[in-house]
Amino acid sequence: MHLMRISLQKRSWFLRVKKSILKIIVTILFVFFVSITYAQKDNFERFLAEGKAEFHKNFEEQDYDVAVRTLERAVQLKPENTEAKYFLGYAYSRLNAKDGASLISMKLDLTIKSSEQFEAVNKLTPKYEGEIVVLDPYSKITSEWGSMAMTYWHKGQKDQALWAFNEGIKRGGFSEFILALNKKILDSCNENSILFTSGDQLTIPLWYLQIVEGYRKDIAVVDANLLESSWYATYLVKQKVVTFDLPEETLDNLEIQEWAPQKITIGDFAWTVNPTYENTYLFRCDLLLLSILKANKFERPVFFTDGFPKDRQLSLTDNLWSYGFFVDAINFYDDGPLELESDTSEMDALMALAIKNSPDELWFVELLKRL
Repeated sequence: MHLMRISLQKRSWFLRVKKSILKIIVTILFVFFVSITYAQKDNFERFLAEGKAEFHKNFEEQDYDVAVRTLERAVQLKPENTEAKYFLGYAYSRLNAKDGASLISMKLDLTIKSSEQFEAVNKLTPKYEGEIVVLDPYSKITSEWGSMAMTYWHKGQKDQALWAFNEGIKRGGFSEFILALNKKILDSCNENSILFTSGDQLTIPLWYLQIVEGYRKDIAVVDANLLESSWYATYLVKQKVVTFDLPEETLDNLEIQEWAPQKITIGDFAWTVNPTYENTYLFRCDLLLLSILKANKFERPVFFTDGFPKDRQLSLTDNLWSYGFFVDAINFYDDGPLELESDTSEMDALMALAIKNSPDELWFVELLKRL
């Protein structure tokens, strides 16, 4: 009996020890997994912050190789975080073409990577509510594939350009609303006009309409921002879009110039062109826009898209009037804006096409409501 009691006591002691060890193991595992979870959370937030930080640096200091590496790690930790995916898509985009100068040398693999991130954002959260760089995910898909198409078009690879435009539609870009909006913009312009645009949301859909659908090809679409890029002016000449009053061989190398307020006279119209930078200089794009106006001599009607940045209007702001749907024309006779007639039902039908989860398209809708 005594031996049996000792045996039972040992067994009880072993059970207690085993139970205690199991508790310790469970506690250690719990602490380990909690630590890992918090570490992952801390790492995710750090990687996301570091990746986003590149977008807020001065242009020359931005390093999108760094942004891609850190944001890829953030997405690996939280694959369904839409803000991380959105910024990773933008980082791929900026790595592919940081500005308009590199728009004609984009790489397809980076375009696909960028587009896939924005497509994923739209699937995960149809209404993206994270921080916006410039465009929302829907508009950015249009921008990516339209820019890729221009890379091909500039190289004379027309079939590839058409493929890229259509790929953009397949992936969720070039929405019905944005194409219908830009058709109305073209229809507001007189035959054989020059239309100065500003920004991807107008320029790229206009490229699509003219290149893919052959719509209103009589209109010369000129993106004023792209005039800052060395390749664009020569491209416009070679494509016979517009002409300049400067020798073609000087177009690529034209740079910012010192400029004092100067009266410019073209035909019967005169206005004063003021410096556009630090009250001292005219940017390259401003000089080229002025050169187009001088060469054209207003023989072709000239229009600017509505909302065109004032600092890109070549001091013409006070001379522009509303002429048609989303376009302004130069008022030669100072007789006030036109009284525009609008079809309410047609306008309502257009606004109904807008993607309700796209802040960019809703911004256009608000502008349409004021017309």
